[in-house]
Amino acid sequence: MMAVRSKIVLTTLGLMLAACGDGDGGRDSGQSGGVPLPGTGGTASTESVTDSLDGDTGEKLDLGVSDLPGGEEECAAVSEAAELIPLPADIIFVVDNSGSMDFEAGQIQAQMNGFSTQIIDSGVDVHVVLISSYPGNGNGICIDPPLGNGACPNADTFPPTFTHVDERVASHDAWEVLLQTHSEWAPAIRAESSKHIVVVTDDTSNMNLMDFDPAFLGLDPSYAGYIHHSVVCHSNCASAAGIGTNYIELSNMTGGVASDLCDQDFQAVFDVLSTEVIGGTELACEFEIPAPPDDMEFNPNQVNLEFDDGMGGVLEIGRVDSAADCPNVVDGWYYDDPETPTLILMCPQTCDKVQQSMNGSINIKFGCATMPAG
Repeated sequence: MMAVRSKIVLTTLGLMLAACGDGDGGRDSGQSGGVPLPGTGGTASTESVTDSLDGDTGEKLDLGVSDLPGGEEECAAVSEAAELIPLPADIIFVVDNSGSMDFEAGQIQAQMNGFSTQIIDSGVDVHVVLISSYPGNGNGICIDPPLGNGACPNADTFPPTFTHVDERVASHDAWEVLLQTHSEWAPAIRAESSKHIVVVTDDTSNMNLMDFDPAFLGLDPSYAGYIHHSVVCHSNCASAAGIGTNYIELSNMTGGVASDLCDQDFQAVFDVLSTEVIGGTELACEFEIPAPPDDMEFNPNQVNLEFDDGMGGVLEIGRVDSAADCPNVVDGWYYDDPETPTLILMCPQTCDKVQQSMNGSINIKFGCATMPAG
């Protein structure tokens, strides 16, 4: 299988809050009560200078501030824990309902709950779409709870987690039916999700993959990067009506699973599919802004982002005004809304670096002037 996506271990990463001292620090040259800064013509308050000399005795005064140049105070770290969550996954099953698919339809019906539970238990928010007729219309399928709604053998749809499109799929038209029913399953598909198609059939496709691929991508721009899986016949075995060459080729092209229907081992097929969905799900490159400590007010212009790769490398990430500015910098982050921000989002190139690190962590630092991206 040709892998086309990097895969990472999903871990909980620590977010650090850092609160600086008073941003003004009494360093105004005209502030009352200030004392001269040695070697400078400026003044600062008695709360923002150390090692000054008493003007009368010449003795050193301990005024309780840092020794940083210019009397700047060093940021004091205050930690806040937060969890990075994986992106959601949306999976569309298209199952052949023709007369030769009796065993396969039964296996899909029996295994679907276990399959979805494996993914949900991993922490991935999954939506499952099933395009298939109900029982009584060819070899139809109905899914019981917890994935379905308990009304089998008829209406089993249980949104938003499970959507059943009641459409009979014939031997050769799985891709055509998928495209034609777009309006019925599109509401279950999320723009930010990883997207998977699973075709289960014992026959060939009337549609060429070079026609299907652009047609599917043309339905919605967010479908770019979809992964196609196939459970089809790889040879002329006893259960084969035809070899699913086009389905296999598209699975290989998109980095999906291409299982052999001739094996008739659907437990193994669903185990592999769930592993691929979980392993191929990336972390969301956005973070909710934690609440500052009680004694600190949030200032959107005093936020900084730092990435620690877990191997001794630390990357200071500067801010850009919006996603449109990301191509102009090496690395960057931006707010979802500059006026009333609730999320921090990383530029795509920075997101790629974070997702390639298996032991990395993100530090969000509050209280110091935001560093611009360069």
